[in-house]
Amino acid sequence: MKKILPSRNFLTGRWLLFLLLSFVLVSSCKKDEENDQTTQTDQYLSVKKKMYSVMKYWYLWNHDLPTVNSANYNTPEAFLDALRNKKDRFSFIMDRNEFLNYFNEGTYYGHGISIGADAEGNLRVVFIYNDSPLKEAGVTRGWIIKSINGTLIQPGVDVTALLGKNEAGVENTFVFIDLQGQEHTVTSAKKAVAINSVLYKGVLQAGTKKAGYLVFETFITPSVAELDSAFDFFRSENIDEMIVDLRYNGGGEINVAVHLSGLLVSSSAAGKMLVKMEHNVDRSSFDTILTVPGNMSSPALSRLFYIAGRGTASASEVLINGLSPWIPTITAGDSTYGKPVGMYAFDFKPDPYFFVPICFKLSNANGFGDYFDGLPADYYVNDDLTHDFGNPEEAELKAVLTYISEGHWPVTKSLKKPVTGFGLDKLTGIRADYKIF
Repeated sequence: MKKILPSRNFLTGRWLLFLLLSFVLVSSCKKDEENDQTTQTDQYLSVKKKMYSVMKYWYLWNHDLPTVNSANYNTPEAFLDALRNKKDRFSFIMDRNEFLNYFNEGTYYGHGISIGADAEGNLRVVFIYNDSPLKEAGVTRGWIIKSINGTLIQPGVDVTALLGKNEAGVENTFVFIDLQGQEHTVTSAKKAVAINSVLYKGVLQAGTKKAGYLVFETFITPSVAELDSAFDFFRSENIDEMIVDLRYNGGGEINVAVHLSGLLVSSSAAGKMLVKMEHNVDRSSFDTILTVPGNMSSPALSRLFYIAGRGTASASEVLINGLSPWIPTITAGDSTYGKPVGMYAFDFKPDPYFFVPICFKLSNANGFGDYFDGLPADYYVNDDLTHDFGNPEEAELKAVLTYISEGHWPVTKSLKKPVTGFGLDKLTGIRADYKIF
């Protein structure tokens, strides 16, 4: 989609010209800036004026913006909270360099691990990037973090504070307990970690069938090459079924989701509508339909399996919802997060921020897009942090393999967990549950 819009079409993944945004802000929104009621000069005055102008012009709920005095809000984040619609859990403002590093370069400063609590309250490694210094030390998914810098991990401990600033060279000493119960003390220095969005790829036997298994963590520019390599592998293995594990995928660039849709079903759904993007009534001329790419070699699949959860959001949900009219989809895990809306990213330079507000709603070819409560699973099962990716005993993967081989879900009772939302993390605008450090 080529449009003269903000510098980044965040969830459609196109780098676009910033130049014309300046004219949009000045010519279309000057009057709105004057109505901002700002009388007090502060260090964020320029940023807050730009935020208001962008929201008045592009925000999906632009006609419902409240009248506020920006001088009453000490930070851009507080000002955004005052303006956001009650349905908007997603809009965010972020440091410019962090944004560019993450979405364009696929890097961030940290230890290269994601951590989360298991059912017993243990803090475990959820996944670990290939470039992580901790992976070099042998740490894997499932290891328990017993202590950090001598502080035992227990309820009430602020892990984020223990780990310190996300800057190169910041050291932390971890005591881990591995999957065999052995303790390991590892000291790691934070660095610019390269993100590998394909956390695992492999082929598993499910009865008489070969099932490709892909664990995909985020939709960013470098993901395209990783996905192409993964599907070259799956095609070489002549798979019969495909399992796409999106349980930790909080979204990203929708053009990467479009690319993945082609890798999955180009042979049967090329040219079919994947998603419709609808803007506010004033910007309806920018409404767009994105389709499944053609000219891509995809496996001959009769259905798609997903593993999903409350961390599955945005571009991940676009993929699941968008392909459902064209191929049967079966999901294990939990309901997804519920983000049927998308954003554009506005570069506020020389102010050091990217502003990423909700600018359009999303729907599939059947017109369905009302999933603020999430897309439901067909079989509910807890995430299993005690097994690594690709282990056929991992609970969610095991459930899907059982369905493929036996034609039904495991006889154990399906977990019907209450659906609850969770907070945001500025790094992606939508991440939570499992934090990345």
